[in-house]
Amino acid sequence: MALNPKVTKRSLDNAFAMAQASGLAYAVEAEIRVGLPAAIGAAPLDLKIFAIPSHNTSVFMALFDESIVVSFRGTIDAENWLTNIQVALVPFRGGGLIHFGFREALDTVFPQMSDVLQAWSGKGRTLWITGHSLGGALALLLGAYLRFPADPTKTLPRPIAGLYTFGQPRVGTHDFCDACDTNFGSYYFRYVNNRDIVTRVPPRVLSYWHIDSVEYITSEGVINDDPAWWQIFLDAVAAGFKAVETLKVATPIVAIVKDHAINNYIRLIGAVVNQAPTPAVPVGV
Repeated sequence: MALNPKVTKRSLDNAFAMAQASGLAYAVEAEIRVGLPAAIGAAPLDLKIFAIPSHNTSVFMALFDESIVVSFRGTIDAENWLTNIQVALVPFRGGGLIHFGFREALDTVFPQMSDVLQAWSGKGRTLWITGHSLGGALALLLGAYLRFPADPTKTLPRPIAGLYTFGQPRVGTHDFCDACDTNFGSYYFRYVNNRDIVTRVPPRVLSYWHIDSVEYITSEGVINDDPAWWQIFLDAVAAGFKAVETLKVATPIVAIVKDHAINNYIRLIGAVVNQAPTPAVPVGV
């Protein structure tokens, strides 16, 4: 099923489209152009890609007749990222504290992205933001940037139709999550696949938090939006950097990130909406 650009409520069709777009963020430009019509249901009118290797930041922006899709790439090296993820917290203008490294990564591309959004605005187009893993963290942070502008006397909060993340790590403190939940929680959908450990870092002991709402995929492939499933996950999966290191000693990294792989999110969500489980293009974790 294609993206429905006018549906802002919970939609598995839109989740499937966004999961595929998140997968395409790992691809090269030619593959993105080929894959977008299958993922979104239309060929892009324009495509912009911004990449800052020094900050592990890569994002594409695609313009369509009725929508704008922004998709952040996740990390390429999952093992090193899990081990070396920074945890420093800095103030956020909308309230609470946010991850310093995530903020720095987004800041490297945000001015260029703002210019593109300004140029593409109008004609009733709705904005869709997505990302997997590190890309999910940047997607949430972009949503917060747009909803809490730096200077609200000059820039109004930008409407967002949907913000879908997959295997997203924690981004900020409880106060930050509360501010996001109050402002745009009704169209923010965070997908967690079974025992995806990346969704549990940085750990709560360091003051990091998630918005409580979650779309949880069980080991049987059932998708639940009941918060009780997230609590079951919290109880079942050890978290924190020591847990990651312990797993790495006894288990190959492929096994650690199996539930985290974007291909598995695409396959499982696609199966629920009776779509072919194969993603638009082959992608990594």
